[in-house]
Amino acid sequence: MRAADANPHTSDLLRLDGQIAVVTGATDGIGLHTATGLADLGAKVVITGRDPQRGRRAIEEIGARGHHDRIEFVQVDHLTIGANQRFAEQLAGMVDRLDILVNNAGRVFSARRETEDGYEATLALCFLAPVALTDAALPLLTARPGGRIVNMSSSAYKMWHHDLFQDVQSQRDYVGIQAHAHAKLLNLIWTFALAGRLEEHQLAVNAINPGAAWTPGTAQLTPQAVPAWRYIWPIVRYFQRRRSPAKASLGPVRLIASKQFSGLTGSYIENRKIRRPGVAAHAEHQRQAMHLAEDLVTRACTARQRDAGPDRA
Repeated sequence: MRAADANPHTSDLLRLDGQIAVVTGATDGIGLHTATGLADLGAKVVITGRDPQRGRRAIEEIGARGHHDRIEFVQVDHLTIGANQRFAEQLAGMVDRLDILVNNAGRVFSARRETEDGYEATLALCFLAPVALTDAALPLLTARPGGRIVNMSSSAYKMWHHDLFQDVQSQRDYVGIQAHAHAKLLNLIWTFALAGRLEEHQLAVNAINPGAAWTPGTAQLTPQAVPAWRYIWPIVRYFQRRRSPAKASLGPVRLIASKQFSGLTGSYIENRKIRRPGVAAHAEHQRQAMHLAEDLVTRACTARQRDAGPDRA
């Protein structure tokens, strides 16, 4: 079902009993509350994060709601291609299928940095990590019909007004929010391309902007990362602190479990509305984004070598 077929007025949530979900970067913030919402609906949820201590706290928080048997933490640093691929291999040893994948991990970096693969960190985390993990987990995601992939997006993608496929490593005049906008736009275009490629597998692929929230990621933002806000920084912080990550998580949970979005694929959700931004729906942009993603994932020095199949993301 495409965007025009969805009923925007239906909001009842379906139970997810017996379904298996992964939410990346979910030891706090919107990711944690998304994982909690899925567990509340009966799903078994695997969450990832870099810090085992924060992982334990997240398990305890979700477990306190009576979901001890529905939640598991795996330590993963999603910044490298190889780490995402190894995590998919680890998942294959834990479960026989994957019903839901929420690519949530992401952040804005104040200063330019590179990963072990030699890739700019924002590009690696917000674009290439979802590509590498999704690609490596496809056998689990296609094990039975009805799987769902949700890529966390951001309205920041609208801030990118330059050539899509130039300076993807942000080597010129680095500004954190601009690198983030670029990576999120590439992610959105790849989402649309992937939806078309996987539709025959009855695997729904969508992106959602959950909205602003006060999270550890938001708290670490600096005026250096978002120069346009530097003169109104106290005002920005005042309003950011009043945005609830629990409320923001309702969007991705509804996208997964609401009848309103049942069968929806190849769309972007913002402010509860289903959209198909022209820049992401452009066929040539999709082809180039898919080629860029495949090239960078394959060439990464940490990448796991394997044969390319017809359904590579």
